[in-house]
Amino acid sequence: MSIWDELSREECVVLTNALEESWLNQVIGDYLGHREDGGIWSFSTDADAVRPLIPRFAVVVRDMIDRGLVELVATDRYRDLPDVPSMTEAEVETALTDPATWLPAAGEGPIMLIPTDQAVELVRR
Repeated sequence: MSIWDELSREECVVLTNALEESWLNQVIGDYLGHREDGGIWSFSTDADAVRPLIPRFAVVVRDMIDRGLVELVATDRYRDLPDVPSMTEAEVETALTDPATWLPAAGEGPIMLIPTDQAVELVRR
């Protein structure tokens, strides 16, 4: 059995986005997305559709952080991603509870979702 078999749909989207080192504000849009003609995946940018899902995804991401699967990094403070430290617990809580962190933006982050080494290892199995 792989890790993917043990995860909910929301957790799969979060882990996939972490593995792709995506912006946190794109996770729910990915969850709400759909496949376009030609097989291209289109993210939802509908803030009114994203907003009610924020509390649910905040809990999912918090749980996955607690389980050692994903981390959040604030890339607006650093230039070189490999050297970006994980956010503190207080910063994580602030980010997860701030709706602006989750709403689709015209551009990047600044909060990035990344996998832990443990998650990468579990995916490889």
